[in-house]
Amino acid sequence: MKGISDYAVVYDITSDAKRERVDKVLKGFGFWVQKSVFECRLNKRGRDELIGRLEGLHIKTGFIVTI
Repeated sequence: MKGISDYAVVYDITSDAKRERVDKVLKGFGFWVQKSVFECRLNKRGRDELIGRLEGLHIKTGFIVTI
């Protein structure tokens, strides 16, 4: 499909509560591949929305990387 790309979202978050919030957001955009890794197939708008939602969680105890 034109304009659609695959992304891997990898994260390492120490807080269980914050990790659950990240998981909840990611489940709306992709599927779980393995512990702390989601795969998402998104267009530019979906990618921007995902990044915005993750940034809106204000996670300070760990990291989230979208590649």
